[in-house]
Amino acid sequence: MTLLWWIGFRRKVLPVYHTPSERLMQMKRLLFSCIIVMTVLVTGLVVAQDASKLPSLMPEHPRIFLTPQRLVEVTTLAETDAFLAGQIDALIGKADKAVTSGVSQYLIPDGMRLLAQSRRSLDRTTILAFAYRMTGKQEYADTAIEEMLTVCRFKDWNPSHYLDTAEMATAVGLGYDWLYDVISEKDKTEIREAFKKHAFETGLECYKRNNWWVTTHNNWNEVCNCGLTIAALAVAEDEPELAEQIVNYAVASIPNGLSVYQPDGAYPEGPMYWSYGSTFSGMMIMALRDVCNDDFGLLKTPGLDVTGDYYMGMIGPMFTNFNYADCSEGASATPMMYALSHFYNRPDYALWLRKFYENRNALGGGRWATLQVLWYNPAGTEADFENTPKAKLYRGIQDVVTMRTDWNDPDAWFVGFKGGDNKANHGQLDIGSFVLDYAGVRWATDLGADDYNMPGYFGAQRFDYYRNNNRSHNTLVIGDKIQNTKAVCKIVEFQVEDGVTTAVCDMTEAYAGQATLVKRTLKLYDTGNDGIVNHKFCIMDKIEGVDEPVRWGMVTRADVTITSNGNAAKLNRSGKELWLLLMTPDVKFEVIPVTPPTEKENQNQGYKMLAVVAEPIDGNVWFMVFFSAPPE
Repeated sequence: MTLLWWIGFRRKVLPVYHTPSERLMQMKRLLFSCIIVMTVLVTGLVVAQDASKLPSLMPEHPRIFLTPQRLVEVTTLAETDAFLAGQIDALIGKADKAVTSGVSQYLIPDGMRLLAQSRRSLDRTTILAFAYRMTGKQEYADTAIEEMLTVCRFKDWNPSHYLDTAEMATAVGLGYDWLYDVISEKDKTEIREAFKKHAFETGLECYKRNNWWVTTHNNWNEVCNCGLTIAALAVAEDEPELAEQIVNYAVASIPNGLSVYQPDGAYPEGPMYWSYGSTFSGMMIMALRDVCNDDFGLLKTPGLDVTGDYYMGMIGPMFTNFNYADCSEGASATPMMYALSHFYNRPDYALWLRKFYENRNALGGGRWATLQVLWYNPAGTEADFENTPKAKLYRGIQDVVTMRTDWNDPDAWFVGFKGGDNKANHGQLDIGSFVLDYAGVRWATDLGADDYNMPGYFGAQRFDYYRNNNRSHNTLVIGDKIQNTKAVCKIVEFQVEDGVTTAVCDMTEAYAGQATLVKRTLKLYDTGNDGIVNHKFCIMDKIEGVDEPVRWGMVTRADVTITSNGNAAKLNRSGKELWLLLMTPDVKFEVIPVTPPTEKENQNQGYKMLAVVAEPIDGNVWFMVFFSAPPE
């Protein structure tokens, strides 16, 4: 449609030439114009729209999140809602500590990132400004303003690593908005000048040059667009032209980052980065709604309406992550779940998040702590979980499946299993990997990320590092080779029938050149057992066209005892037991170390791998391993 319009436009406004050379020149110009338009369509090149997104009359301050109306709603609700009152008390207590904790500093300890200081400033500024609005205590406002002026006097906000700039812009933008009426005119001018120098000038340069994060499809796009938007909305009445440009560019850019949620809300970078990217997207959408009374169609993004299902699904019964990619095992309590509960009328999201905060004692934690209150939703009862599936396939750039036997039992069985795209941002060579929880213990573990600052960690050496390739994951290794780094493998079968959840991943492409067929099947029995004995979980692997040994592996923190015949293993941890039974003939369980090849890598102390190595017979290998609770 865009291309046809452009051609029509060219026909209407260009003069008609009649000589062959004139027509040839016109055709060349038209062809060049078409190429430019197609480049925009194919690459996601961002061009700011002419129409302003900003209202002609800006709302009074505070206008972002902590609006006067929302402040009244929160304080009124807290009179009868003990959970919300507890959150507010936790925030005030945190603000008391922030008063004496000292201002943030310009520190780049790794030579690359100011990010830790940007995040510290976001935490301090918002907590202190919130506490002032709740109590009227001037000390909170004065300390927050001191923090803001300190960071505004930095030489820059480290635009070479633009996440640092974006989070600092968010910090100062919210502080400026929330404390507008108590900041002196002199200090307001200084803060606005810092915005122009550190954020708007650098941000507009990025947009106009289509810097990589402007068109990329990952958390950077979400975070950077959000930070610039919040800063622009905070000062829009004093810097209308700059604010308009920034907001128009950001609204045009962020669909690139949001595109990863389709179709089922899955996040290719894993749940830890979901909590990062999605929370900043939520902040941007909420800010636009607060100030412009419009989300500009962003809430219609495919998959965004169910992405809360994905996050709940990725968190096990102990509130720990299915931590594929560069994720850590510890899950984050993100108020984005409250935002989604409001956006899409999902009370189960709100209830689940409250349980998370209670379970992890996370009230007041993290740099988004104020949003725990400002986006709070008291909705949700246990009945709302009746339609929340215990097992689900989340399709996307990286297909993932989670399955559990119960939503409310901390001892429930929980399995996370993935296909994947080995080229995904923060991706590891972990196609076919799984984690397993039971009886309050994580038995099958993902080691997570290593040090981001190691040479080539995000470059050519990435998959040389042990934690980033399949040798360290709960998947297969053929002939000690790594997986195909360009592989894309889908979950090709998923069903829940008669209490049995089955998921099948065709992993063949991950082992291209190593085997002609590789399939992994996982089954979780939610009916008491598998109908034969007390088995609850089973993994079956089928490998064809292979001429080298195949290793099955599972990383664990548990103590492992292997029976004398080698076909059974008892795992012990935290006073709990898990049994594994190996059905493959002529092979045995063994325990092998998970020590990386270099000393600079994490040495993985406290972990080991329960492994099975099988030689091919007529080019074929198969594994079948049952997991069961200890006999009663």
